[in-house]
Amino acid sequence: MNIKSIFEPIDRLINQAKGYIAEQDARRQYIHRVDEKIEIIRPEVENRIAELTALGDQVESDEKLKAQIEGTLSQLENYLENIELIAEKELSLDLLTQEQASDHAGRKEQRKKYTEHQLNRIREQLKNTTNFFEAADFANEIWADFDLFEEFLSDDSVVQLLVDRMNETNTKNTETRMGKDLRKTLEHIRMNLVKSTSWTEQEIVDYKIERDLKLKQLIPVKIPSDRGFHVTILGGAKEMVDELENSYSLPGKLILKWLDITQENEAKGFHHFAKCDLVIFQSLYPSHAKIQSIKTSLDERSIHFVNVVSLGTNKLVGILEDELIRISFQEQFAEK
Repeated sequence: MNIKSIFEPIDRLINQAKGYIAEQDARRQYIHRVDEKIEIIRPEVENRIAELTALGDQVESDEKLKAQIEGTLSQLENYLENIELIAEKELSLDLLTQEQASDHAGRKEQRKKYTEHQLNRIREQLKNTTNFFEAADFANEIWADFDLFEEFLSDDSVVQLLVDRMNETNTKNTETRMGKDLRKTLEHIRMNLVKSTSWTEQEIVDYKIERDLKLKQLIPVKIPSDRGFHVTILGGAKEMVDELENSYSLPGKLILKWLDITQENEAKGFHHFAKCDLVIFQSLYPSHAKIQSIKTSLDERSIHFVNVVSLGTNKLVGILEDELIRISFQEQFAEK
């Protein structure tokens, strides 16, 4: 018997248990942070309820003002009923800021390496370019990456490289002028010296899109791309859901929609879920009364939903992959 086959399932179980325990510990830490936020938010809400109530009792003849006070009191009461979800939403934004700060440093290093590579490549290729117009043609590439050259203070260097080489290859021995405005110099070279090959504005845009995708190194996701999916996410923060598009390579046919579960009437209109293939509740409190109420209505309409008991994007994407693959598989199996 192959001994490896004996231990593989056991090792998988061990890793699964370790992963679950790590997630469990993270949830406990998050819930502790939510509780700390609640301790700050609750007194603020209760103080305003007490103050508005006292003021409302004193307002007699101004019906409009009285109605505004009553409406605001109703809103504050809703805040108290959903205080865990509100504090959780604020924590989601805190976590996103931390993720972005870490990600920003990594992305900046990637941009720096790319810019250094481009500068060295252009320098070497210009050395081997003996034709004036071929040298001038490098203005297109420099212009397309000029925002990055500026970011890392290489704009003057790269334009000087280009101008020097153009002067060296110019058979007429007329010096190319480079003023203080490097952008104007590049534009002048592109539009007046390389008109036949000058990139259009759309080509510049397309180049930058492709370049930025490479620099972002978007994380691939295993979501079927042969059909469209409509997914609605409730809980967490909208900004965290938006961030998925900046970090993950999502299929073009995937439509993600976020609803604010902390708002009193946001999720009551079930037309939001009419075309949904999947509803995801991203919350540390999957048994919260507000969430349970929505789940009951989704059950009545046979709309599939799932919990993500985490505030991180990794877990959200993992569940998204698993559920949409399962839905796609079920549909293919049903067709057969």
